[in-house]
Amino acid sequence: MQVQTLREQLLFVTVRITTQMPDGQSGSGTGFMLAESRPDGGASLLLVTNKHVVEGAALVNMHLLAATPDGEPELGHERVLSATPDRFVGHPDPEIDIAMIGVGGALEQLANAGTPAFFRSVSTEMCATEDVLDQFEPIEPVTFIGYPNGLFDSASLLPIVRQGHSATALNIDYGGKPTFLIDASVFPGSSGSPVFLVPNPSAPDKFGNITIGGSRPPVFLGVVAAVHQRQVPVLQTAHGIPFVYDLIDLGIVYKASEVHALARQMIDAANGS
Repeated sequence: MQVQTLREQLLFVTVRITTQMPDGQSGSGTGFMLAESRPDGGASLLLVTNKHVVEGAALVNMHLLAATPDGEPELGHERVLSATPDRFVGHPDPEIDIAMIGVGGALEQLANAGTPAFFRSVSTEMCATEDVLDQFEPIEPVTFIGYPNGLFDSASLLPIVRQGHSATALNIDYGGKPTFLIDASVFPGSSGSPVFLVPNPSAPDKFGNITIGGSRPPVFLGVVAAVHQRQVPVLQTAHGIPFVYDLIDLGIVYKASEVHALARQMIDAANGS
């Protein structure tokens, strides 16, 4: 498979995460690759996910696609990186559920050993800023990619792509926090999924402008962290009314600005600044 278009490349941004817990149980989640620009002109490769995906695990396994000798994805074959949770750096705000780990060195070791991984990454330039969001309506269609309930294409190892739309204004902090809501089916395992705004190449922006001879690139909006739930009462008993929790298809997304801020913090710390 040759990866050429921008939309094709989005299929290779995510990384399936599995965790081994101390009691022998396992968990799953989603991560994605971020290439954060450095002052020296290079870029640091970071894997982004949620704090809660890795917390409490004995070991975190990161599953990437293998690459062929000519640099194409080798569908159905994987490379696995492993780390303990303490290797991940969490956002300094305890209420912001974002964590990341540097993986550039480990990926270079895989390549040097003749077992390279194939991936694409979210670049700094793709991250939504206030100026970028001003070009779009507050409510827009969104695309998010990951492994809901641990599901993926077991033959190709490719992720699941889902769509919805923003449920709160993209340019306003929901609840006074750097988040927004999406109206979409978000399930456990989707945690850590990147959320994109993928402009329709034939559709005008909110000012009526149309891009001629090309398409606007995808915009990275943020990372899925949780989903709203509601209590649903079931059959009343002598001991009261028990409840079950029902997902209401409203996902909580931490904004790209917070992903970018944590990445900058990690790079500055590595440079001693």
